[in-house]
Amino acid sequence: MIRKPVFIDNGDGTITDTANELTWAKEDSWQVETKWFTWDEADRYAKDMAHSQFGGFVEWRLPTVAEAKTLYDPDMENHDKYGTKLFFNPIFPDGCLPTIWLHEASMSGDDYILDLRNGEIRTLYKSKSGRMAARPVRKAYESIE
Repeated sequence: MIRKPVFIDNGDGTITDTANELTWAKEDSWQVETKWFTWDEADRYAKDMAHSQFGGFVEWRLPTVAEAKTLYDPDMENHDKYGTKLFFNPIFPDGCLPTIWLHEASMSGDDYILDLRNGEIRTLYKSKSGRMAARPVRKAYESIE
């Protein structure tokens, strides 16, 4: 069951949603690398975060549709790299991309994206070079043991 997020800045580049037990990368891949990603590149980015034990953890991955939906909040305001209004918590820094790649099982070459401008979840061909970013997530209370 998805709950209204309660975000805490962990001070290590991560933000934990205590209500949904998720930990998010504070910055998306655009903010870190100033580069747009295909789905494959976004998936690699999340795996690289896991390999480097970002924030002390190895479970980093792309979010599911349900997890990503916890980021969108029409009562909150943030801004993308263009200054366009986004609807997610300003605990995350301004300047991200408005769309992030998600990971859901698909029988086609498509995968999902979340648009933080309107909360829309839609499919896009995975290998299409779009203006998407990665915002990796992990379960908040998993350990590296």
